[in-house]
Amino acid sequence: MKRRKLATSIAVALIVLGVAIWGGYAVYQEFSPTEKALADLRRMPLMGLAIADHPEFEDRLREALREEARNPTTGGPTRPLQIVGELRRDVIAPVLRNADDASVVAAMAARVELVKHLQKADPPACREFAIGGISRPDKLDAEGRRLFRNVLVAMEAAYRSGRSGSPQPVASRDKVRDMLREAGFAKSDFDKLDNFATLSNDASCEVELKIDAAPPLLPADQRGPFSRFIVAR
Repeated sequence: MKRRKLATSIAVALIVLGVAIWGGYAVYQEFSPTEKALADLRRMPLMGLAIADHPEFEDRLREALREEARNPTTGGPTRPLQIVGELRRDVIAPVLRNADDASVVAAMAARVELVKHLQKADPPACREFAIGGISRPDKLDAEGRRLFRNVLVAMEAAYRSGRSGSPQPVASRDKVRDMLREAGFAKSDFDKLDNFATLSNDASCEVELKIDAAPPLLPADQRGPFSRFIVAR
């Protein structure tokens, strides 16, 4: 921390004095909160690879981080999270739809392990994951962080498969309901799924676990299409 503060002070002094501007800027880039956040994203499995594939998102994230620092969001997702959401929707999800069966089924298995842990350790985070993703994985306990990273690693493996793959079958929403029924979903489960927004943390986590654990309960030729629908949603 002292080293970071000292380096930041030196960078500011160099810029103010107009001396060695490029060197000062390089030090600033290394230690600024914005660049640190971007560096953290680049080091993350899946996210780093997707950003490397589409570097235009890095510039958009940089600007979103700066604007968020100047004018923090008071309601709803932050600006950086909105950009990450677009990256997932426009880049990651289409590639995952091309991933092979083995990689997407493995990604579902990694999700199961994370949800099982969060179900006991952190039900609010479990519900957040079920809704669309955990906004602050750094707030999870050590095991939760490890399992969350495992999910990202498995998703990256599926993404790598999809990058060089051809279009694969993806189940339709109606077909997914049939598949869930075959995997053991009862009417009460579908009622919860249809009213997901009203569920408690525990109930939403229970539904998520049943969905993620479905592939091994399906015929072999249905596991890939079902899993692609879930991981690319």
